[in-house]
Amino acid sequence: MTEEDGVQHDTLVVVFGVLTTVLALGYGVPQWLKVRRTGSVAGVSVPGISCALVSAFAWVAYGVWLQDLWVVLTSGAAIPGLTAALVVLLRSHASRDGLWMTWAWTATIAAAAALVPVSDAPITLVLGCSILWYVAPAAWKAWSSADVSGVSRGAWILLLVESAVCAVYGVLADVPAYLVYAAIAAVGSALVLARLAWRSGPECGACPPLRTCTCAVLEPV
Repeated sequence: MTEEDGVQHDTLVVVFGVLTTVLALGYGVPQWLKVRRTGSVAGVSVPGISCALVSAFAWVAYGVWLQDLWVVLTSGAAIPGLTAALVVLLRSHASRDGLWMTWAWTATIAAAAALVPVSDAPITLVLGCSILWYVAPAAWKAWSSADVSGVSRGAWILLLVESAVCAVYGVLADVPAYLVYAAIAAVGSALVLARLAWRSGPECGACPPLRTCTCAVLEPV
């Protein structure tokens, strides 16, 4: 690589680092705004957001260990929005079912971090898959709920855009965990957005897509 190529590469790293940080600032904000505006928490996964918050703190620590400023800034930028979203959901009495996943996820990260002196492969894999703990509960909640009026479409569009930017940054800055993160985030976002666009099934909306039901109205005898 020539010196000029090196400069261009470093410039691209900075550009995409800034982009990921700016996008992360909005992480959780659309969902917070949606609940504040409508008061509805229908179809929103509290465990998904709480796991994402744990992941953000873990990514900050990982960035410090990598000595990668942009990983630290991006992860730290996501914390305020996620915290606000979690607080407003809890105050709105959103279902806490499945919160055990947050504790299980915290234990998994701690176990992988403890293995770092031996190998950094586990923590790379675990953090790369961290987004799975956000998108999997959220996608399941959405597809198994009849009412998804509380889910913010903007939050998932933002995550889809962020996944593309993170993939580019992961290649430029040689952060393999970002590539795994980007792939899972893209698939998860697409699944939730597909549910929000779902129009099949009974018009009454009494059943989620994953279950079969009708809206038959009994006529008076």
